[in-house]
Amino acid sequence: MTKEELLSKIQTTIDEQQAKLESLKEKALDESHEAIDDVKAAISDLEPKLEQAKAKALEIADAADDKWDDLKDSLESGWDEATSKLEEGWSSLTSSVKSFFS
Repeated sequence: MTKEELLSKIQTTIDEQQAKLESLKEKALDESHEAIDDVKAAISDLEPKLEQAKAKALEIADAADDKWDDLKDSLESGWDEATSKLEEGWSSLTSSVKSFFS
């Protein structure tokens, strides 16, 4: 995979995750007090994971093209780990929060 292909894949994932998080925030405004507490907890858990993913994307983008071949495997692995943490965060949402997306 080239640097540009990986960065495109990363940006797509970040955009999707950011949209899901924004949707969660918007839906929280219309929900009961109990549900809002669950949503706030979920947002607090997910925001730092998304920021970590963005930081990993910047690290990949900043990798010098001439060093890409040397760094490629470790950067791809790091990105896979970052997205895995994001997906784990979404998977661990309580059922009340998950119902917002039904």
